Amino acid sequence: MELTAAVKFVSLNRFARSSGLFGVALLLIMQTGCATPSLGPDDPLASFNRASYSFNAGLDQALIKPLTIGYQRYTPAMVRRSIGHFLDNLAEPATAANALLQGKVGEATNTGLRFLINSTVGVLGTMDVATTVGLPLRHEDLGQTLARWGLPDGPYLVLPLLGPSNLRDTVGILPRWYLPDALSSIDEHAIDVARYSLLILHRRSGRLHLDPLLSEQPDPYLFEQAFYRQYRLDQIYDGAPPDSPGGSLEQDLFKD
Repeated sequence: MELTAAVKFVSLNRFARSSGLFGVALLLIMQTGCATPSLGPDDPLASFNRASYSFNAGLDQALIKPLTIGYQRYTPAMVRRSIGHFLDNLAEPATAANALLQGKVGEATNTGLRFLINSTVGVLGTMDVATTVGLPLRHEDLGQTLARWGLPDGPYLVLPLLGPSNLRDTVGILPRWYLPDALSSIDEHAIDVARYSLLILHRRSGRLHLDPLLSEQPDPYLFEQAFYRQYRLDQIYDGAPPDSPGGSLEQDLFKD
């Protein structure tokens, strides 16, 4: 399905986050909010968002995409899969914490077991042994937790360097830096740079094949906005949002 495929594009369009970039983005948002009148109930920050979208798209075309093409061309598929498993494993402690905050005790337990199994038998997370023994991968973040607690999403935001978001998800980014992950005990700037650079390349690699779909849209900004919102609903309600009785958007994406 063309439309559900776009959901994957949005979810993978988030760039690596850093506390410094986060602060700059919030400052820009506050300045824009003071200088720009409301442009509508659904997108009051449209002027800022479109400028940020254009900046991100330009950076992607000039730097991120060429580097990603090289990464995909010269890195064997097996190695890229191992990198993906490794990055997923790093996020497991934060997922377990957010699952627990949402009252999903079983999911938190399963995620903890996933982390233990994949970090040991799975050779530091480079193999996903846990899935083969019946412990599937889950993703939970603080934005999802806040949504389950009843906090509305707020206005749509396109953050410089970070990509599509909303006010609730943006608020949810900052505490993420204080949640533990597998490298949280290593206080090395070089480790952070290497980790997030790899995350950028890996996620961008996963959506290269969707670029033609986006280029066909009359207004890619509106297209991405609509499907970011739907994608987040899909995540918040574990693949079954109230207005979608038929299953997960991500399941639809990989039907073929």
